[in-house]
Amino acid sequence: MAAGNPRDRNAGPEPGGSRRRPVHQPKDKSAKLVYRDKRIVAEFLAKHVFGKIVPLETAARIDVKGLQPGPTEHVDPRLRTSRHADLVWRAPFGGSWLYVVFLFEFQASSDWRMPVRMLLETALVYDYLSKDEEASRGRELPPVLPIVVHVGTKPWTAPARLEDLLAGEAKAFLPFALGHEFVLVSEAGEARELERGETAREAALKLRYAADGAEFREALAVLKALLPGDSVAREGLLAWVRSSMIEEGAKEADMAELRQLEDLEGPVVETWWAKERREMLRQGLEEGRARGRQEGIKEGRREGRRKGRREAEARALQDQRATLARQARRKFGAETAKELASLLAGVGDSGRLDEVADLIIDCATGRELLAHTAETS
Repeated sequence: MAAGNPRDRNAGPEPGGSRRRPVHQPKDKSAKLVYRDKRIVAEFLAKHVFGKIVPLETAARIDVKGLQPGPTEHVDPRLRTSRHADLVWRAPFGGSWLYVVFLFEFQASSDWRMPVRMLLETALVYDYLSKDEEASRGRELPPVLPIVVHVGTKPWTAPARLEDLLAGEAKAFLPFALGHEFVLVSEAGEARELERGETAREAALKLRYAADGAEFREALAVLKALLPGDSVAREGLLAWVRSSMIEEGAKEADMAELRQLEDLEGPVVETWWAKERREMLRQGLEEGRARGRQEGIKEGRREGRRKGRREAEARALQDQRATLARQARRKFGAETAKELASLLAGVGDSGRLDEVADLIIDCATGRELLAHTAETS
């Protein structure tokens, strides 16, 4: 696997029940760091929310330049429930006290319980917002948009709506059930559709899901130019690459040399991509040989069937010519039959042989038969 294209897995517990704390960060954690950069979030909203989830006329009233991070821990003391959202951003809305809350969760693998998890987090955010002074005064709540960013490479297969989790007969209660839904964006698929990364978020996608070293280096050059030195997104991208390389077998000691984004163009990563290219070439050759063997078997079967048909057709024509020669012998004698067989030896069209059969019946003499046959063939 490429450094920017990891498998979807997290470190599991070691024998004895203890969990080893990896020096690298899982994909959802490093992706969260990338989305702590306001320009990345603004670009995401413009790409996936405004004009799609939120009508453009409504989106025009949202002050994206005023985006501010919000609290991520929400506690319900009555239920003793505490939830940590990955990221919460809020933006002024409509020029008044009102604002929009964007609730982000980053998920590396498909989870069928995601609608329930997002419902709990959204409910706790609303409970927190209900204590806002302005909201309490007007008894109105600001909107909360739950968003799940899928950072894994395998397709997302779980529902995005709570009602899709209800058992068949339970759907009769839909009018009284919560039809909760979240926005789902799969980054790996989006990265594949991008021809190149020209903006900060596009380049971040191309770097994290790079198909080869050239694509990785091109995205890195764009990010170095667009992301300021103090951008937290740089830390997230660096963590992503380190995690990817460690998960695919790189030594953790080598990762200690990667301290800033610029280090990703150094010898450690270059050596890694060279190794990846050799591995990809080896896999490609093996897959090519396997496909070649399969295609050879299929082609052999096809050629066998074609050869069988050709042989069968040749035998049928041979039998037809032999039958015509016998009929000519019985009517006109052996000499005519011999000359007729010589004339028909090169005829490979069954229709023409049928015409000769008619001539044998219609012609009065052997010489007439041979003359007409010569014209026909």
